[in-house]
Amino acid sequence: MTAVEPRVDHTAADVEAAWRERTPAPVRAYVAGGAGADGTVEGNEAAFRSVWLTPRGIRASDGGPDTGTTLLGHELTSPVVLAPTSPQRLLHPDAELATARAAARRGVLSIVSTDTHHPFPDIAAASPGLTWFQLYGYRDRAHVAETVAYAERGGATALVVTVDASDSARRVGTWRAGFRLPDDVDYGTLRAVGVLDGAAPASGRLDRLPVTWADLAWLRELTPLPLLVKGVLRAEDARRCVAEGADGVIVSNHGGRQLDGVVPSLVALSRIAPELPAGTALLVDGGVRSGVDVAKALALGAHAVCLGRPYLWGLGLDGEAGVGRVLDLVDAELRDALRQLGASSVAELDRSFVALPGAHPL
Repeated sequence: MTAVEPRVDHTAADVEAAWRERTPAPVRAYVAGGAGADGTVEGNEAAFRSVWLTPRGIRASDGGPDTGTTLLGHELTSPVVLAPTSPQRLLHPDAELATARAAARRGVLSIVSTDTHHPFPDIAAASPGLTWFQLYGYRDRAHVAETVAYAERGGATALVVTVDASDSARRVGTWRAGFRLPDDVDYGTLRAVGVLDGAAPASGRLDRLPVTWADLAWLRELTPLPLLVKGVLRAEDARRCVAEGADGVIVSNHGGRQLDGVVPSLVALSRIAPELPAGTALLVDGGVRSGVDVAKALALGAHAVCLGRPYLWGLGLDGEAGVGRVLDLVDAELRDALRQLGASSVAELDRSFVALPGAHPL
């Protein structure tokens, strides 16, 4: 038999392994690590492994597989969305510009952090019409209002208010690795809106404002953009977000980076999805490592799934091409999952395609 030449891109895990080999330890710790002992980072991935798929042998149709979906007015080629991450300059000089270009070439939606290296309008211009703005609140409401206006002028098509990262976290692994923000990393958006006017902090983090229900109501009045709330883990909070005018929620524990021991995002999704009114956009992030994981999350009620660390590994390996390769891998895995499940489109996926932990004890 002819030996198969090893490649780095059979799975996202292969990309991660190759990225780790060539990345300095402090940057590895910053990207890969979470809070405390990283229990929630592992728990997010373990939750996906604990859910089993249940294919159907007889199909409803012989078409597909169709991965297209509609999300808050966006006609998308894929239910995979790029989660907000920062600072991407740690991984590649082109940072968010490379990520946006790779996503735009594939019709993939990007959520862009307030804490970008490049100014937000430049990033949005690289992916026109496919860019949402993730909002962190800094200093005071006046600065928050200017940031929202800046995002609107810059081309954002939705506002994603992040509520679970107001306080700094005990990222022990990052501390142990001695992480300090490199001199070539900056915060272009924060400088543009007047939040940062000196040297960037060595920790990479500025103090943020907590988000209250009154703040959420104020933001709803402030912008005509579709409004989503990211960092929701309780069904009652998700329902109230919608009651306060949110158009969608993103179920997230911030990738396990804020508090160790927090419920895995997929578990929270399974509890929240049945509680939301029809028409509410529901997304999830945390622990997604493959197209099979995407299929599981969609079956449990998500309309789209946010991918985080895997595309950063690709960015670190090969810039725009690396991000694109990870997106192509996940897309191929999702299409294969649909075929193997007997589903012609992502719209067909529902709870009948999954067996939850404890449903079928050994």
